[in-house]
Amino acid sequence: MKKLQKISIFFIFIVFILGFLSSCKNSKKDPYASIRNIKNPTFRDYLKIQKHLKKDKREYLKLFSISSKNGSNLQDKNYLKKAKEFRFVGKKRQMKPMYEKLYFNTSKEDKKRCIICYASYNKNYPDGVERLKKALSLIGYKGHFIYRIGSWPNLDEGSLKYSHVLFAFKPFFFREVKNMGYENVLWLDSAILPLQSLDAIFKKIEKNGYFGYKANFILSEYINEYVLNLFDVSINQANFIQTIEAGILGLNLNSFVGNTILDNWQKSAENGGFYSARHDQNALSLIAYKLDLKKFEDSHISRPSEIEDITKDSMFFLDRSISYWPYKSQEEEKILRITKRQKIKNRSYRDFFKLKTFTRNFSKNKKK
Repeated sequence: MKKLQKISIFFIFIVFILGFLSSCKNSKKDPYASIRNIKNPTFRDYLKIQKHLKKDKREYLKLFSISSKNGSNLQDKNYLKKAKEFRFVGKKRQMKPMYEKLYFNTSKEDKKRCIICYASYNKNYPDGVERLKKALSLIGYKGHFIYRIGSWPNLDEGSLKYSHVLFAFKPFFFREVKNMGYENVLWLDSAILPLQSLDAIFKKIEKNGYFGYKANFILSEYINEYVLNLFDVSINQANFIQTIEAGILGLNLNSFVGNTILDNWQKSAENGGFYSARHDQNALSLIAYKLDLKKFEDSHISRPSEIEDITKDSMFFLDRSISYWPYKSQEEEKILRITKRQKIKNRSYRDFFKLKTFTRNFSKNKKK
């Protein structure tokens, strides 16, 4: 009898050990397995995920370098760099995630308009958020502004388990503010600076259900067959699809079309639809194509990326000194040196546009 008990205890011990080893093995593959409460992660939990993103050999990362156009490989390594070095928290322990809700010229209860922005603790993104706050005050914005620096949006619904998906924070942030009851929501990348009143933009969001800009390249240049198959789109079709920008996107979350875009965008982030070079942008472009959405505008005049191209009709400015991810090679390294020398990232909004007289003398310093 004692012998039988010893054998039983031995087998229980073996099962326990195997289970423990299995869980350890799974935790190495799954960065979220060791997180006790995925809806309320700790600073250390974020560090675990960051470590996983940097060191784990994720097979789908290879898809970031593949183009369906002539079966070519993309030379731009920034996509891989962003995926591996994404930071939920800063390098110093005091650089913890930040969340803030601001009210510009309206009440806390007014949820008609909301601008959202997320920035990871990478490069100049947090600086861009700070500058965006100043810009919204300058242009007399009326509405709410909600931003996050670090962490991850929509934690209450467990969305952190998709934080390895590059740029998935965009649809999840839309989902979060929808759950909060906001109606017309405008996403702005931290590299985007609004130059004048956004009233006309929000009117278009409310009327059409969405607002956005067309990009200047064809989808097949940066897409791969894996993602095309998810959307049931052929390579030939991709050769004729103009892409949509994802740095500025407005959705009316009270409308059918706005919610359809968001539902499909979030689903894409969850099922691998972001696994291509221009992740969120390619998925959004395919959704617009499948829904036959036509009311996207030309960004050349309304959203220039060079200071000399700004005119009195420009609504936004894309400051690439905020969004630039240097990869140490050739021309990119040259740009990095120029950026450091001119200290572009430390320039204030006033240095760019002379804030004191910006609203009154806009046209004097701009092209007519």
